[in-house]
Amino acid sequence: MPSQQRSSLSCDRTNFPECDRCILNLLHLDLMQTNQNNQKFSQEQQILTQFKQILDFIGAIVLASDGQVQLVTPRAEQLLSQYFLPRRDPHLLPEPLQYWFTHQIAQITFNEYVPSSCLPLQMKQVGSKLLVSLIPYTIKEQYFLLLEEQEPQSFSIDDLELLGLTKREAEVLFWIAKDKSNAGIAKVLGCSEGTIRKHLEHLYEKLGVQTRTGAVMVALTKLGLFKG
Repeated sequence: MPSQQRSSLSCDRTNFPECDRCILNLLHLDLMQTNQNNQKFSQEQQILTQFKQILDFIGAIVLASDGQVQLVTPRAEQLLSQYFLPRRDPHLLPEPLQYWFTHQIAQITFNEYVPSSCLPLQMKQVGSKLLVSLIPYTIKEQYFLLLEEQEPQSFSIDDLELLGLTKREAEVLFWIAKDKSNAGIAKVLGCSEGTIRKHLEHLYEKLGVQTRTGAVMVALTKLGLFKG
């Protein structure tokens, strides 16, 4: 058979018997479905990879209803070793954390299957603190612990503004804490002593105090830098 005729037969399905055409159509559909499945699988793999990368940065622990550890992310393992003594059993939480978890579970009440909120556990170190939050998952009878490390707030002008003070009021209170007089603060900020006294009146009112020392102590307490 001439090569031109063979090429024509291989390319033109109308020259195939009906049965052969059906088989070719099925193969064509199967190949298309396989290609779609491969694309879907590739997308799912990418999502799983991204999810795993996120988990590597999140401190999370999955617990069974009896407190047995089912999953610990690398970040959570790092924080556990940093804030607690080494675990004797990889299936159990460190003893202080286990005690807190058991106590929290006993305090949880359910209202139409919605669990009450739990107060986070705080573990402090020099220069940082660990917050542990408990999240019940009633459907699977599991519990999630989220571990987050935070740096303590500092006594800065920006932090003082978070207390509801204006920038200028925060600046005045900042320099009060540095033991500067009204005249000294006025010189630093480039304004009059009368303006400083006015700012003092406003920040006293906002903080509910009557003295310079009281203003500093309230600010320290609100920022978590002093426990009265």
